[in-house]
Amino acid sequence: MVMEDSRKPSGYKEYVAGLFAGVATVVVGHPFDTVKVKLQKHNTNVQGITYRNGFHCTARILATEGVRGLYIGATPSFVGMAFESSLLFGIYSQTKQSLQGGVQSSRPRPQVIIPSAAFAGAIISFVLCPSELVKCRMQIQGTDSLVPKCSGYSSSLDCALKTIKSDGVTGYRRLSWWLYNIFKGIYWKCSIF
Repeated sequence: MVMEDSRKPSGYKEYVAGLFAGVATVVVGHPFDTVKVKLQKHNTNVQGITYRNGFHCTARILATEGVRGLYIGATPSFVGMAFESSLLFGIYSQTKQSLQGGVQSSRPRPQVIIPSAAFAGAIISFVLCPSELVKCRMQIQGTDSLVPKCSGYSSSLDCALKTIKSDGVTGYRRLSWWLYNIFKGIYWKCSIF
């Protein structure tokens, strides 16, 4: 017998929890992401420097740019991840609650969890994609960068504005095919229920 809990959870708590989860994710994970992006973009001779591995790349960043170099491009990550996680937690919780008819179930039910997660993931992709593009563009510039200093970005906002100016609002269009595939996948996953 499944116990049903008729108490309705407070909606704002999930949004606040998601906000803090997003900030914590960036504080801990952004330095690793910066090293990964630099290895992917610059794992060749760059001004006579070859990154041998992640440790060498990290040491090089710390030696040339300091700890701040590990957090280049973190502003869009903080904003994007805080907003993204907040929306993800909140929308997931509200969608799950709606599909359950407002009654909390003590057991997870795939026919509720999967569509809730898919819907929340689809919504937050509109926040995540633009902030990820700005973050990656900020990360690939720096002391060891192939990007000329004159064409660099002075801030995350500068990067976002230059992207919109050069490519238009659809400058993030490179992501549109990816979004199409997400929605196609969500449709197929949700249609089995």
